[in-house]
Amino acid sequence: MAGNKASRAREDKVKKRKRDANENETTSKRYRKQTRDTDANGNEARTPHRLDQEKANHETPVGALSCFRPQEIIRQSDDGEAGWRVSKPMGGRMLDIDPILTQNEQYLILTYNTSLQIYNASDSLLVRRIPITTLDTSASKGSTPAHIVGTRLSKSNPHIVWVACSDGNIYCVNWSHGDIPSPAFKTTSCTAKALAVVPAAYADNKEILLVAESDKPSRMEVVAYQSCVGSTPKSKGLLTLNKSGYGLRILETSEDGQVIVGAFQDRLFLGTVSRNSESLDQLQYEIFSFDSPDVITSIDLRLHARSSGDRKGHMGMEKAVDVIVGGARGGIYVYHDALSHVKAAGNPQFVKAGIEVQKYHWHRKAVHAVKWSIDGNYFISGGSENVLVIWQVDTGKKDFLPHLSGSIENIVVSPSGSSYILHLDDNSAMILSTAEMKPTAYIAGIQSAAIDVSEPKDMLVRRVWIVPEHVRRPIPAAIRPSEPSKLHVCVGNGRQATLSGNLSAPLLQTFDLESFTSISKQALARTQPTDVNLSNKGHPIDEPLVTNIEFSGDGRWLATVDDWKPSPSDVENISADLRDQFIRERHEVYLKFWEVRDGAESMELVSRINAPHSTTCSESVLDLASDPTSNCFATIGSDGIVRLWRPRPRQHNGIAMKDAKGQDTMSWGCTQVIGVGDGTGIDNGADLINPTRHIEVQGRVAFSEDGSTLFAAFGAVDSGVVYVIDVASAQIVKTLEELWDGNLRSIRALRSFVIVLSSDLRVYDVVGDELQYGIVVPKLYGITELHQLAVDHTSGHFAVTLPIGGVSSLGIFDPDDPEPLLVRSTPHRIVSLVSAPGTSGFIALDDAAQVWVIAEGSDPSSLATVQPLQDLQLADVSGSVNTDMVTGEGPTDAMDVASEDGMDDAREAGDDVDMDGGGEDEDDEDDEDDDDDSGAYNRVISQHCLTEIFDASPAFAAPSIEDMFYKVTELLVTKPLAEQ
Repeated sequence: MAGNKASRAREDKVKKRKRDANENETTSKRYRKQTRDTDANGNEARTPHRLDQEKANHETPVGALSCFRPQEIIRQSDDGEAGWRVSKPMGGRMLDIDPILTQNEQYLILTYNTSLQIYNASDSLLVRRIPITTLDTSASKGSTPAHIVGTRLSKSNPHIVWVACSDGNIYCVNWSHGDIPSPAFKTTSCTAKALAVVPAAYADNKEILLVAESDKPSRMEVVAYQSCVGSTPKSKGLLTLNKSGYGLRILETSEDGQVIVGAFQDRLFLGTVSRNSESLDQLQYEIFSFDSPDVITSIDLRLHARSSGDRKGHMGMEKAVDVIVGGARGGIYVYHDALSHVKAAGNPQFVKAGIEVQKYHWHRKAVHAVKWSIDGNYFISGGSENVLVIWQVDTGKKDFLPHLSGSIENIVVSPSGSSYILHLDDNSAMILSTAEMKPTAYIAGIQSAAIDVSEPKDMLVRRVWIVPEHVRRPIPAAIRPSEPSKLHVCVGNGRQATLSGNLSAPLLQTFDLESFTSISKQALARTQPTDVNLSNKGHPIDEPLVTNIEFSGDGRWLATVDDWKPSPSDVENISADLRDQFIRERHEVYLKFWEVRDGAESMELVSRINAPHSTTCSESVLDLASDPTSNCFATIGSDGIVRLWRPRPRQHNGIAMKDAKGQDTMSWGCTQVIGVGDGTGIDNGADLINPTRHIEVQGRVAFSEDGSTLFAAFGAVDSGVVYVIDVASAQIVKTLEELWDGNLRSIRALRSFVIVLSSDLRVYDVVGDELQYGIVVPKLYGITELHQLAVDHTSGHFAVTLPIGGVSSLGIFDPDDPEPLLVRSTPHRIVSLVSAPGTSGFIALDDAAQVWVIAEGSDPSSLATVQPLQDLQLADVSGSVNTDMVTGEGPTDAMDVASEDGMDDAREAGDDVDMDGGGEDEDDEDDEDDDDDSGAYNRVISQHCLTEIFDASPAFAAPSIEDMFYKVTELLVTKPLAEQ
């Protein structure tokens, strides 16, 4: 069969094999002209080759996954109404930057890797997301996202936030309006490491930005810039430090800008304004620097008035400066009246003689954050122990707030001193009341494993363990069929606990993609978040790894597999010939079944199967699949056995047991066993369970759409077979050879096709008994374990992601055609790829904790409800903030409800939405005047009324935007009860 694609100049020959009596015979099914031409992207086409020849020559066929080059777009619709498209990224990871509590303590500003997100401090709801350095799939080739290094509130305008990025761009962001900002200016060195803002004494409503710049690891320079937008600012260098080694660059200032303090590696510097300046050129600080006892990881300063007795020996210095420093080895150092001591000890620039210091020590590793209390009688510290420590300065007495959900990264004391703001490394933040030490607000993003944008503070001192640079394996994730807007993803106890060991992720987080808030988090395996999780030799103690999660077809059940093995550090004292056997004997594998009830906060563990696959010891569960039509799960183990699991009533002495509601309780067990171990490619008679000859095997399983057939791929590396199993009879009805080769990554069934992703991608027509097409996966550098495949039964398409260096290529395919419908490159690696049952589209999660939605614009059942507003291409609804808020004259009822993250932000905008009958956002006073003139009245719509409209049905069954609009207007025109 031959065909000609007129829509593309490049033509290719795709191998399509008919299975017959002669299994070795192949027939080419598709041909294209063998001419050297250009494709749709202007790339020169090559002469096509057969699939086997391509693999032998390590070449990539044209028109296939060779399209997986960064930023290349094929058949992409630009109008947003038809064709496949990729949304802007949503979410992200909170950075190691102090949160900002606004002047009236009403809103909390958190810094993410690519955005600022503003939350209501009273109800923890997201108000607005302002992208800063976001790169989407349309970014130029080779682009890498710059990360934010500093965020500071303006001294002259409480609605302005200054943001510094690692590439030297400085942004001026009006957080109350939410407009997408452009860089205000760029630093001279095109770098930035830290940022501070001080008021300009020579002009009202102006300020000076102090930027710590560093173009070399051994150099740091503090440069002052006069604030400006859209033009090259005036600048002046204030300090230059040179010191070999590596470490952090920290910069802090007093509220009035008269004192600055900072750190470069283990060198501490502090200074004060030497004279009153009338311009930036005259600005001058008298700066002293000296070496501290440890590498500095955190710093804070406090200015306080001297007592009358202390003033006699310090003429001209009415205020004392107390500096507190956290070290990389756990020590905390307090320098009382530091400026007076350094002035007495030596000359400016460098003080050789040490000055008096008071030391405190409790933390085992680095002190991530340390802050003074308002009165100076206490200071607060936090580190990797998941404990907040409150120190009494005079006595050294300590109080603790233990059992936090992650390591403490940042601490902020509110201006009034009534609360502490904590940022934890599990991508969460909370506001604690200082009186009761109870949280008044809690915010959590997606808490999956993510890469570090900066060096972890604990790694500034050499450890026996290392933190990997990348996420090394796919993160299990799933979507419950009855709740397509909620993403369930495996997470760990904070970033350090996740990455320091064997990527432990024993928790399941439920995340609502519509409101973009964390719903719950539950342990699937044993955890030790607040115990001493280091061995006596300093190695991390690994928690079990959840390898697979799957929901049943009706969403009532969840099956999970967790796996644990002793780490190599645990078997160092065992002889090499017995080491593998020792690890295999202590291998723990559990298959667990959970009951998921609507409205319940947690799932209930119903059955736990110890060693579901075993020989002489526990065998790994290679894959888990769910029957979309019934309550049945399938597992395949390294023992070469496929097992089917189904529920059955739980009985005691032959009597069915009932739960509290009078319903039959269920337990799960194996109902069918199918052996597929003959396809390993090993000689007959080989002992697979011989511990002296351990064979690495691979296996994957997938159900057909109607649940009647199970496809099981099993075999050794470079050799394997796909078995077609009739589920009803548990009989192997057919074997498909040569469908996968090399490292097996995934197998999926879509319509009449079975799709296998390994060293190549092959689509096989089971009904026609022929290979539809095969595509060689390019041998690109990247983590091959992150090759992922997902199918969308609603639209009939499938998606493939491939890691390429630090990015991922994403492709959408039709099983009938080898030409991809869409190829895009994301600026981060995709670590999870899932589809929502009953809904069209895919959800991708990257290693920056960002969510990408891939949907077909022409499909009304697509995942459009979880996409940002700008990707929906609705009418521009650019609201404005209440005038009272902008002018700072009074509180506002609601902030701008039209944000980048979609209509759901409108529901989260505040407690009540104040809207007038005229449909315009006006000042409250103006509204009252309008009421007097026109007789109209203001309406206050409570949040639960909006919730009943927007959350009345799941995403796939939601009414149209027009219907929801009319429902909202009905609330506006209905008279209050008092007037009826």
